Amino acid sequence: MKHFFTFVIGTLLWNQMAFGQTLFTYGNKEVSKKAFLAAFNKNPPKPTERRKALDEYLGLYINYKLKVQAGYDEQLDKLPTFEQESKNFRKQIADNVINEEVGIKHLSQEALERSYVDIKAAQIFVEIPKNGDTVAAFKQINAAYSALQSGKSFEQVAVNFSSDEETKKSKGNLGFITVFTLGYEYENQIYNLKSGNYSKPYRSSIGYHIFKNNGQRPALGKRKIAHILIAAPAGFESTIPNQYSQLADSVFQLLNSGQAFEKLAQEYSNDYKTANVGGVVGEIGVGQYDSLYESKVFGLKNIGDITKPFATAYGYHIIKLLEKKAIDKTIDQASALSAIKQIVEKDERLALNKKKQLIKWLQLTKYQPSKYDTKALKQYTDSNIENKITNGIKNIHDTTLLFSFEKKKIYAADWAVYASKTLTQTQLDYTETLKEFANQKCVEYYTENLELYNESMHDQCREFDEANLLFAAMDNHVWSKAGEDTGALKKYYQQHKENYQWQPSVAAIIINAKTKELATEVAAKIKSAPSEWHSLADTYGADVNADSNRYELSQLPIKQNIDAKAGYISTIEKSSTDEGYSFMYVTNSFPQKAQRTFQEAKGMVINDYQQLLEKQWIDALKKKYPITVNQSVWKTVQ
Repeated sequence: MKHFFTFVIGTLLWNQMAFGQTLFTYGNKEVSKKAFLAAFNKNPPKPTERRKALDEYLGLYINYKLKVQAGYDEQLDKLPTFEQESKNFRKQIADNVINEEVGIKHLSQEALERSYVDIKAAQIFVEIPKNGDTVAAFKQINAAYSALQSGKSFEQVAVNFSSDEETKKSKGNLGFITVFTLGYEYENQIYNLKSGNYSKPYRSSIGYHIFKNNGQRPALGKRKIAHILIAAPAGFESTIPNQYSQLADSVFQLLNSGQAFEKLAQEYSNDYKTANVGGVVGEIGVGQYDSLYESKVFGLKNIGDITKPFATAYGYHIIKLLEKKAIDKTIDQASALSAIKQIVEKDERLALNKKKQLIKWLQLTKYQPSKYDTKALKQYTDSNIENKITNGIKNIHDTTLLFSFEKKKIYAADWAVYASKTLTQTQLDYTETLKEFANQKCVEYYTENLELYNESMHDQCREFDEANLLFAAMDNHVWSKAGEDTGALKKYYQQHKENYQWQPSVAAIIINAKTKELATEVAAKIKSAPSEWHSLADTYGADVNADSNRYELSQLPIKQNIDAKAGYISTIEKSSTDEGYSFMYVTNSFPQKAQRTFQEAKGMVINDYQQLLEKQWIDALKKKYPITVNQSVWKTVQ
């Protein structure tokens, strides 16, 4: 058994070493087996064709590396356009890479699963006073918790122990909530409770909470609604009926008589933001509005249903249901997850996860606080906030180092700009703000230099830069060179004229029409007056396109075989590239081979000449950077 494990470990180590070994070198540059396979596996072939594809790709990959190296040799990566494109690319993908790093996939999946459930939530809330004294609040919430444990009802404890009148009045009832209804910290507390259970005391930034799950249901989704609001002053409920309720009733009677909701909303609603658009509020979800208002919205069963007038603290409402959007677990999960992810990207839960990563990022970026006179910095900061001169302050000046990262230093002047935008003259202590400033600079530095710390980002940036270098180098040595040197092209054409022959061909007019009926009509007109084809097509505008060219019989722009005689018109057929219909009218026939002129062959000549230039360039690069393939490693590539 001992020998067996020694053999297994040895084999694994050999495989690991072989995978990391150099596959080939070009000059003094090395390319590993891992890098080669990573590039190859981006577009893997069928398993049965893999060996052949690997053999072919090795040559292509070697040429690719040589061309990229040529770009570096010529310092094409130092060109302003290259540097700007590279910078823009890094900026575009950095946020996505960081989001992946801080767990956006998990957060999105969690949010999606929570979106399928609505929870009827309740809370006991004890606010922390403005003076920051938590002792009394802490005792109060623990007393509430003890009362719950002794068997007292949650509603009664909420009334007896909560510190705010709103919670007392509602007996702690928060109504139904769903994902994104509350802050993420509260949502976590509630969604982690089983139905009927309450939490231990939880401290937030504003106070102490005990949450309860009073039951749950499948999510109701969203409703698109319109409403009419008859606004009323505070205390209007004391006299019913009143002028506001009477007006709401009269509007409701007008609706029942057949008058349009949109028109009445414009005329009577005091919600001026929605009145001008027929009362349309838009989509609302669970937990967004007053529980009574919400119950009325979700109580409407059919599109077009209207509530009777009902009162809230704002006055009287009449609601019309415009659209239902139910939560459907059977829909494409990828699409649902993508939609949720877009919300998560802007939600506090992602920001909170980024904040958790700060300790790691501060270490990675080699954050180092500097030593400075803190009292002098306060004086310097206060002077900046008050727009006073700071030159005379001892021990602190604009170039005083506050802290640094691996490749960047942050000075007092940087802090002054931030402080002047963030602090006020009434803030005596800015310790926390200075810490926030350091954290912000850390995130900025980490984002700007992400490829130094993230392998995925590094690989993407390298691939982007190499692709740009390849394009620039190819343009310098092949594409532009071939296209611009007319003398060289004509010389190449003369040397290889026999390669540019017309095969049996026809001169023809190709007509593309928007409909089959239109194509039929044009075909009849062209047959009777073929010389007028251009002006005829123009009369139909964008509905008909026409072109004239010479086509070899083996490369016709239509699917069918034709009779290669002047005057022949093909059958109208459906276009393979769009929704239109096309046909061909033959104007001349060339049954024999014939020499192409330079102009007729120019596109083909350019293509062939480019291939020649590329081959000559590659040959020169291989002399400059001799290629050596490690055959022992190549045999292990599978």
